Formats: sequence, structure tokens, C-alpha cells
Amino acid sequence: MPRCECAMLSASAIRSPLSPFLDHVPEVRTGASASCANLAIAGPILVGKHSARQDLICLDLIRCCARLHQRQDILTSSCRYDRYMSIIKTGHLVRGREGMGNVRAGALVIGAGQAGARAARAMRMADFDGPIRIIGAEPHFPYERPLLSKALLQDPDGPLPWVLAEDQYRELAIELIVGVPVTEIDRSQRTLRLANETLLPYDTLLIATGSVLRPIELGHFPTERIFSLRTLEDSRAIAARLGNGIRVAVVGGGFVGLETAATMRKRGCEVVVVELADRLLPRLACTEASELVLRHHRTSGIDVRLGTRVVGGGEGFLELDNGDRIAADMVVAGVGVRPNTDLAEAAGLVVDDGIVVDAHCRTSDPAIYAAGDVTRQYNPLLGRAVRLESWHNANVQAEIAGRAMAGLFDTPAEVPWVWSDQGSLNLQMAGFPDQVDQVVIRGDPLGEDGISVFQLNRGQLVGGLTANRGKDMAIIRRLLAAGGALDQDARMLADESVPLRKFQQGR
Repeated sequence: MPRCECAMLSASAIRSPLSPFLDHVPEVRTGASASCANLAIAGPILVGKHSARQDLICLDLIRCCARLHQRQDILTSSCRYDRYMSIIKTGHLVRGREGMGNVRAGALVIGAGQAGARAARAMRMADFDGPIRIIGAEPHFPYERPLLSKALLQDPDGPLPWVLAEDQYRELAIELIVGVPVTEIDRSQRTLRLANETLLPYDTLLIATGSVLRPIELGHFPTERIFSLRTLEDSRAIAARLGNGIRVAVVGGGFVGLETAATMRKRGCEVVVVELADRLLPRLACTEASELVLRHHRTSGIDVRLGTRVVGGGEGFLELDNGDRIAADMVVAGVGVRPNTDLAEAAGLVVDDGIVVDAHCRTSDPAIYAAGDVTRQYNPLLGRAVRLESWHNANVQAEIAGRAMAGLFDTPAEVPWVWSDQGSLNLQMAGFPDQVDQVVIRGDPLGEDGISVFQLNRGQLVGGLTANRGKDMAIIRRLLAAGGALDQDARMLADESVPLRKFQQGR
């Protein structure tokens, strides 16, 4: 087993108020390297069962190693969790199969994002008493992604949207291993292999790997000025280039593309959105709603090009298939995502446009669960399996999966719900209708007060959407959760003199 001799230094060498506790620090084990210099820059963050006092002890060890090896870059680091990946829980990580008995298996979570962190919390709140470890490829605490295209793009120095506060990981005894991807799931041995060749055993496993961006080809447009928006680093890199008069082309008119375009317009940029479909957000399944969204963005000064695609580019421009050229200093690509199922497929799990899971988020392997954007889940309220990419779905599935992993299969399904803030426009969608034979619109699509759209099939509400009418959405969701039956003629939904609550049965 590799050993960092610096970890065995006497307390007097550290010169810290916590130094007396170093007498109790065992040998440092790592899957990264036997060299303490490499150890100090490659070791992952681990918080949870050990106390804040032990965290500081580990930092003392790292600083001491840095002094001995003249690593000024480590000595001058702020050592904050979100910037520094070298707080090591001693005696914990092992290399290869040697010493595997030192690690109690428990629950592992692949993916340090919204679903992963929420599921870990749900497990502990359901009295799961084994170790819980979250492994993530990004060097951060788990954070929420919706603000990447809005508040953080507007103000990159604003507060970061952590899923859980730092202290909660300690209170809930949840350990984080970040900055190191998982490269393999061995179902026969019930182990994970990390990129640094560390093996971690599991009794139960959650896959919450989210989605990955689809590639885009932009001809000879400079690659260093082509951006995507998926991570905290992406948001910061884009925000650093924005300013008055900067010409930005957004390729893709989906939710993230339009949110990003709206924020960049607020920053004073000249924005063009290129969308292949003949209308914005065809998933709304309502021409009037798509027209309302288009009108909102064009009124704000965004140039929206529909029914066309990028076929090439060069220095300072993109070329469209209709012959138009768009001047652009930078490009933000938003052409969609696919579920990040690579690990699951390699492990032999059933995958069909997402990891296939049941109502309790169980995969085809009873020891493995999945949650979030990566899944295709059977929803008993819909009577079919669907794949959803949304903040709400990640939270709902995380709660279901976390409790199921703790042995509690009591979390009810919920009606799908998606929202998007695009400047001053708030869009919300509920339900996931596959058949609609009647659409009723409440409000004036050309007015200033927004609209509510009711989608029905055989007289029952099967879906709905709102534009700047959040109060209506609350009632739509309650109607859908109750089965969609209406106590009034559906055509009366358009009559704003009739309160929506009157359509609820028993009201």
C-alpha cells in the first residue's frame, strides 16, 4: 500500500492549534499516488462522518507536505471546498483490491448533482444506517443547474446554488468524492472503478449521471469561441465574454437556449437565435403559446431565425442553409442533450433512451437504482414510461430512489412538471399528454396578462401550460393529480369569469 511519509510527521512539525490530534491520524492511503505532492493535488474531497476538526487536520497534513516539497501553489491555495480537491479522509481510499476490507460498502451514488445529492439526503432521512458516498466528476459540491443560464450568467460572482449546505453533508454523514469520474461498474463484484484506479465496493448503487450535450459542427468558426452551457465552468466562461455590443449566436431554441439568450440580451449583447423547427418550443404542442414566446423574445430585441440550420462558419460569422450569414463574436450551442447512459450500457443494464427504471427507480439489476435526466421511468399516473429532463423530476425521482434504497417503497409518483424563466416570461408545463383532442385557451394570447392552455382528451384534462400565470398552474397540477376529471364543461375553462377552482370535483 502506498504511503505518504509526511503523514507520519510529529505534531510539532505542523505548528497548528490542532496539532495534538495528529497523534491519532493513521497512515494516509490513496488511489492517486504514493507521492505526497501528487496526493495533495489529486486526492478527492471527502466530507461526512469525520468531523470538521479532522478536515482541518488533513489540511494541516497537506500544508506540511507542501512545505517539505516546496509546493507554493498548494500553500497559497484558499483550500475552500469549491476550489481545492485535496481534503483527504485518512485510512479510507484503497488502491486495487488490496485492503478492500478496510472499506465498508454501503450505498454509492454516481453523479454529484441535483438528483445524486437529494437521493443521498433522502436515504439518510429514511434511516439508512450504512455509509453513503457520492462520486462526481466535477470539482464542486453538488449544485443546481437552472441558475447557470440565468442568475449566474447575469452575475457570475453571485451566490452559488448548492443543493445542500456544506454542514448538511457532515450532519447527515454523507461523504463526497469529487473531481474524479467513475470509469466502470462491475456488477458481479459490486464495485466501482474510478479514474484514479481506486475501487469502491457497494451494497446498493444509484446512477444519477444526468445528460450530455449533443455535438455540433460549425465549419471553420473558431472553436475557442464556441461554448455550451452545462457546468458551472461553462457559465463562468460565457459570462466573462458578455457585454454591450457583443454579437452572440445561440444555436438551438429550446428552454436552455432561450433562457441563455434572454440573459445575454439583458447584458447588452446582440443576440441571434437559430432554430431548426418552424416554431419555438414545439414541445408546447400549442401554436398560440409558441407564438407568444416568439413575440416575447423578438420584442426584447432578440433576432429569432426559424426553420433553418447552421451549415458552416468562419471567422466572425455563421452560414445558414437558406444562404443567410450571421455575424457572431461567439456561439452558444444548445442543440439538445442525450441521457448519459454510457456506464449503464457498459455494465449491461437495460437502456432505451435512458436507463429503464420502474416506479421505484429500480433498474434491471435489483442492487442498482437510477434517478434524474438519465432515466426512462414508468409513471403510474401516466400509465407509461417517459424520460423527463427537469429540475422537478430530478427531485421527485431522488426522493423515490433514496427511500427505496433505504427499504421504503412508499413514495407516490407525481405529475410531470417543467418550468422555464426567460427574462420576464415564466413558462410552466404539467402532464405529458400523448393524445390530445381538444385545446382550450384562457386569456388573450396577444395581451399582456399571459395565457393558460388546457389540453384534453375525451373530456379529461391530460396536460396544461401557463405563460406568466403561475397561480393557474397550481390548479392545473391539482386537477391532473386527481385524474383530470372536470366538474364543468371543458369549454368554460376559457371563461375568466369562472374561477378555475370550480372545475375541481367536489368544490
